Amino acid sequence: SMISCSSNNSEEKSIAVGTGEEVVVATSVAVTEILDALGVKVSGVPTTSYELPENTEGAVEIGNPMSPDLEIIKSLNPTVVVSVDTLGSDYMNLFTENNIPSEFVSLESLDGLKETIITLGERFEKNDEAKALIEEIEGKELEVKEKAEALEDTEVLVLFAAPGSTMIATSKSYIGSLVEIVGGKNIIEDNSTSFTTYNKEDLSMLNPDKILVMVHALPEETKAALESEMASDVAWQNINAVKEGNVIYLDNEYFGMSANLKVIEGLDMLSDIVHGIGE
Repeated sequence: SMISCSSNNSEEKSIAVGTGEEVVVATSVAVTEILDALGVKVSGVPTTSYELPENTEGAVEIGNPMSPDLEIIKSLNPTVVVSVDTLGSDYMNLFTENNIPSEFVSLESLDGLKETIITLGERFEKNDEAKALIEEIEGKELEVKEKAEALEDTEVLVLFAAPGSTMIATSKSYIGSLVEIVGGKNIIEDNSTSFTTYNKEDLSMLNPDKILVMVHALPEETKAALESEMASDVAWQNINAVKEGNVIYLDNEYFGMSANLKVIEGLDMLSDIVHGIGE
């Protein structure tokens, strides 16, 4: 699940790795958190409104995760830049063309997160730390699955809302897969794609028990727009979950597009949300 682009100067790179003088740059928050949890020093971090790990204080900001500043990255002389692979081949090619040693990891699913932890653990000789992280994640997975066995099934519709558009998240998406782990039944059974468009009239016939909304980009504006649509649109008003106030907006720090280490707390949160515990 990892794609590598090697530097032209591979001899220098191997010397740096051998002497422990890694210069590591992370282009996403999730990658930064994983590297920090493994005990890897990160010299370059993305510019973000999210709080980054304390150990990265003093690291150089390298710009927006979707369009990092390659000149700043090159000025750090990194031995490796670690990025997520979801931004496509054009993004990957930028690093190759600029002779920047880079590795790409998949964080589109919980399995991808675990594979990334193992791969980065091997890359940076942090196998014990990686094993401990995997055990913690899998322990939480088992805990919420066992808890769900004693509870009634809840039919859930998961929406992905961004400025100007709303789609359905299937069980193939990261958030959709988490809903299934905690014992929710995704009312849309489509494993061919992570997100799909919908017809509101068809949704009202399905009638989910709860609607969970993952908000991406400009969360307050996006939430306000969807709330307004649900309040004024007859098709939404025909859905009991809307009428009864069972529309829950998920905290985007825990539930975003990419899998991240907050999943350990997130699974507990999602279990309570899906099953109505604490309401």
